[in-house]
Amino acid sequence: MPEAPPHVAAVHRLDSQNANRLWQWLLVRQGVGSTVGHVSVPDIADAALGLHAARLASPFATLLARAATPEVALHLWHPATHEAVTTVRCMRKTLHTLPLGLAAAAHAATLHYRERDARRQIFNAGLSVRLIERTTTAIRALLTDQDHLPHRSIEERLASGSTTVAAIRLALKLAWEQGLLTYRNRSPGWNRERRTFALTATTHPHLDMNLDRTVATDRLVAAYFDRYGPASLRDVTWWSGLSRAGILAALDRIGQPLVAVHTPWSPAPLYMFHRRLMEFDQASVAHRPAAEPVLLAHEDVALKAYAETRTRYLGNLDQRLAFNQIGEALPTIVLAGRVAGTWGWDTRTRAVTYTLFRGHVAAADRPGVRRAAQRVTAALRQRYDDGTRTTHHPPAHQQPARLVASPTP
Repeated sequence: MPEAPPHVAAVHRLDSQNANRLWQWLLVRQGVGSTVGHVSVPDIADAALGLHAARLASPFATLLARAATPEVALHLWHPATHEAVTTVRCMRKTLHTLPLGLAAAAHAATLHYRERDARRQIFNAGLSVRLIERTTTAIRALLTDQDHLPHRSIEERLASGSTTVAAIRLALKLAWEQGLLTYRNRSPGWNRERRTFALTATTHPHLDMNLDRTVATDRLVAAYFDRYGPASLRDVTWWSGLSRAGILAALDRIGQPLVAVHTPWSPAPLYMFHRRLMEFDQASVAHRPAAEPVLLAHEDVALKAYAETRTRYLGNLDQRLAFNQIGEALPTIVLAGRVAGTWGWDTRTRAVTYTLFRGHVAAADRPGVRRAAQRVTAALRQRYDDGTRTTHHPPAHQQPARLVASPTP
């Protein structure tokens, strides 16, 4: 028997124009397309409900798309930032960089399916629980003396006898999934990874990674609808990896008045908190999103927050142009809330190149795309790490662009 829909205080119907205005307002709240932008990494990670961190370039590019100035994104590597945010595997077992409070909720709400899979890997490898426990104890002892060690250093120091490299790797993974260990990329550049681990209790002594699962689920679901509502139940279950029943129970416990919003994006009702809809109504008259296009990161959180209602940013664009074959959101160019092209990083010239979709970018908007690409190029060059190599940088305005037709949906 299907679960009953959530209780709502009111029902609203939005036509295409007003739905699009609501979507752009939501993006601007996160800093996307805002004429102001956010002034710190933790602020952006909070407003966006995390920086998707599965791809090396994603956190830095996500910050660039939402920051008041490119210099804000450069603070990603600052010690004060590391104290305020942490990177955890959470929603759909994917890396996200989050402020500590949200990280604790995302971790505890999704721990059950991540820990289950980690334990299954141990079982499939034929390793005993006792060996993994003994290995975990050795890892914790090692990291008590020396923190932020690369995984290979941990393996080299602990591998001996029955403590195989495979056992160390699986124990390390389980301890990380459980929140005992904290991951940090200590590379100085956005294009490289130096994966290190430390004890969470040492790195973030006030971070509670043992929240009650119900409490954590309520906080995560509330945070999602606060940032990304209106969204459908399918949107939030896909984004979080949690069950529909779990989402419905959380919405009931949260107790914030919900409204059902009907839009052209989906035949299903969408839900958002009543107070956020009231904010939109009060701000809509003065709301003027920036006309400049924005370059969003690979797997940008604003796109990955939805599954059923991607029409809000795709319009009539074929989804295959904005997502790859395994469902990852490509680095996109967004104009007035709609995907209008894709971009990439040319390692040879160290510059942004881009593709615009025919019929989705007016001639008057193309100079703005070029300026946005130049700004992102300049910022990415500042933190591009290629060792001691030096490469000639042609001016960003000389970088190639392509215009392609959109496949027929």
